[in-house]
Amino acid sequence: MYRIILTVIASFALCFAGYQWHKSKQEKKLFVQDIKSRTDQYGFLDISVNLTGSKGIVIVAPVNCPSQQAKIADYLVTELNKQNIPATRTNGYNFSQNLNNMSEREINQMIKRVDYVRTMAPPQVFVNGKIKSNPSLEDIKKEWELQ
Repeated sequence: MYRIILTVIASFALCFAGYQWHKSKQEKKLFVQDIKSRTDQYGFLDISVNLTGSKGIVIVAPVNCPSQQAKIADYLVTELNKQNIPATRTNGYNFSQNLNNMSEREINQMIKRVDYVRTMAPPQVFVNGKIKSNPSLEDIKKEWELQ
């Protein structure tokens, strides 16, 4: 009798673990589909949140840093400003969003997108609510022209 109870408990535990694994894979698949569906032809991702205090193009990478990413960010800002395209450089950013009219599912999706953005390599370039990691100057200009 003891063996039967242990076998039943082990079976339930195994089924539960399998279900959790399958659920996790499905959530990741849905997240990847969401990211792909929100990415435009120039590779910019619409994250559907507002970057506070930003106008024009915002380039995020460490300021006063000798890293290659910081040098690329400096180059992008300089070139964009030479072409009269408003671009600013910053160390970081904050998001704001009105959550009143959003369901819990929409809020969770938005949080996942923001977390995804935080894992992107610098320089991160925001163009009117869309973001891309380490884009070319041409991609930034084309995205700016869309707006």
